[in-house]
Amino acid sequence: MNRHLYREQLDTLRQTPYRSPDRADDAFAAFTAYDYGRRRRLHPDVAWEDACRAYAFAAASHADHGGQHLDLDTELELEDHWERLRGESGPDWPIARTLLREAWRWLDEHEPSSARLH
Repeated sequence: MNRHLYREQLDTLRQTPYRSPDRADDAFAAFTAYDYGRRRRLHPDVAWEDACRAYAFAAASHADHGGQHLDLDTELELEDHWERLRGESGPDWPIARTLLREAWRWLDEHEPSSARLH
């Protein structure tokens, strides 16, 4: 996975005001803020900072897989990457996977080439 892209996305998302997604300068950042707001009710223990890690991972892994569908083999590979990347931070895989799936779906619909990601 492209760790440089991951870090860039993480920095961008950390600066996004999740309570005001309409103020985000980046479409993906606005999506993540909106999605986090929806999911926060289901997972109130997941902080914005931790969700940002999962969303940044989703963006970087989506770019690495170049339009490939998110199938079971890819998910298993990503789970392994996520566990190593997150360390003691970020949500557990079941929650991260939910955020990742939704982010991949959004990226497939809005940025098929993934070229606009920072």
